[in-house]
Amino acid sequence: MPQRIYPSCHIMEMFMPYLREEKRLIDVLERIAAMDFYRHVELPTFADAENQRRVRRLLESHHLAALTYVAPYFNADGLALCDLDPEVRELSLNVAKRHAAYAAEAGYRTFGVPSGKDPGPERRNEAMQYEAEGVAAIADYCARLGMYVTLEPLDRYASKKALVGPMPEVAEWFRPIHEAHPNAFLHWDSAHEALGYIDLMYSLDCCAPFLSQIHLCDCITDPSHPCFGDLHMDCAHGPDWETEGFLTPEVGAQILKKAASFDTPVGKDFVWASVEILGHKGNDLWHKEELARNFLIKCFELAGMEL
Repeated sequence: MPQRIYPSCHIMEMFMPYLREEKRLIDVLERIAAMDFYRHVELPTFADAENQRRVRRLLESHHLAALTYVAPYFNADGLALCDLDPEVRELSLNVAKRHAAYAAEAGYRTFGVPSGKDPGPERRNEAMQYEAEGVAAIADYCARLGMYVTLEPLDRYASKKALVGPMPEVAEWFRPIHEAHPNAFLHWDSAHEALGYIDLMYSLDCCAPFLSQIHLCDCITDPSHPCFGDLHMDCAHGPDWETEGFLTPEVGAQILKKAASFDTPVGKDFVWASVEILGHKGNDLWHKEELARNFLIKCFELAGMEL
């Protein structure tokens, strides 16, 4: 039967300048939780044990589920589960497990892993096998911690040049991973799919049995445009709701309605959607959150869906 989609706040992305500022991030989480709007939050990890306990208390008292992504920690050190170097793969797995343990202590429900770079067609199948092995290992580890794992496919040929790319291909590759590891799911991002020049509704259909969450992320798909690519740009906003990218509220509403038409994937409590905007140093970061929240409200309103 059709499912309800819940709103999420992508704190990690909008407040990226605070990535390693744990106390500052807890202040942000407190303010977000007090809004009583979101049902889910996306956060960095917290290494300090007392901060982990504070985050857990906040999540529990406000009935919030939470996810973290290991991507920024991988990116900082050039790590990837699919790296062709076995030492890098081992280090990547160890780093992922460390952050998964932090996440579990803080009461998170989901641990997100990214795709690494595409090595090219000659060694792509080999790298895909390494990625599958890495996701499986993390899924096993997270299952013991009571967490889901979600893998985010990117775009292979346009902007990110990632290994795990086109969703129709990814869904077939991912199916046996999910069957062997029922706590493993897929993340869907509108920008990556648009940059892959894949029909968005078809892309959602492909990953429906494994769909964990949705990022409504705008981008410019014209290669001749100076801002082409996945820049995690600001979303459309009122009063005109225009954008140089593709993600109007009408498109966002279509995405939400499509996802809501699916059954909740077996093993999942619920599926959520957030707006992904990158906060930079010097930005008004709370303005980013306001833009994202208003866009999300507009999309739900146009879709005729309850928040």
